[in-house]
Amino acid sequence: MTVPLIYQITNTVSAQLQADCVAILGGASIMTHTPEEAAETAASCDALLINTGTPPYNAYDLYRTALRAAADKAAPAVLDAVGCGFSKYRTEITRALLEEFTFSVIKGNEAEIGALAGAGTAPRGVSCSADIGNAAELAAACAKRYRCTVYCTGSYDHLSDDKRLIRIGGGSPMLRRTSGIGCALGSATALFCASMPPLDACRRALKLFRRAASAAEGAPGPYSFRIRFLDLLAKFNDTERSL
Repeated sequence: MTVPLIYQITNTVSAQLQADCVAILGGASIMTHTPEEAAETAASCDALLINTGTPPYNAYDLYRTALRAAADKAAPAVLDAVGCGFSKYRTEITRALLEEFTFSVIKGNEAEIGALAGAGTAPRGVSCSADIGNAAELAAACAKRYRCTVYCTGSYDHLSDDKRLIRIGGGSPMLRRTSGIGCALGSATALFCASMPPLDACRRALKLFRRAASAAEGAPGPYSFRIRFLDLLAKFNDTERSL
């Protein structure tokens, strides 16, 4: 079986962790921020991830070039709207992409999805420090508005494709004390989208990450938690195909 190749235009904070997670879950990564090779790279891949966590100076042109090539190939595209609602620049780019392109999946925390839904929420940097009471409704509203599958992460994850609404629990409070795992979740979602419908891909990624985080909770500290999480992610991906 061919190993799925995932093009991740992603943030520099967690690029290594995202590549590790894709490899652990059975895929391969390619990453580039160079517009001159974005179309060629996207055309060669099985799925595309756009993560707006650290947008480069040429972000809009880069994202559009890759998305056009992915659309021409009918490859799934995942938008991880990191920091949407925090800055005007980042929010405008995200909304412009959503007006021009149809994504397979939109991912964000409660504040980011709220910003896309017009709820007036704003993240604190790239994180959401408080639970938003209507997260499920925001995910459903975004799914309807942007005609795709949307999930909203928080104490519970809320997943919608405008027909179904799914709530996923579990995980660990230690997730809030580690950086990059949320971004790795976006890369895992893109990987799974290469081989299954978007809703199924999202549900599998969310359940797998929650399961591994819950099992890793006994680690003595945040960094050992991160290492144990990765080991368990590999274990559960290999043994729990029904997630």
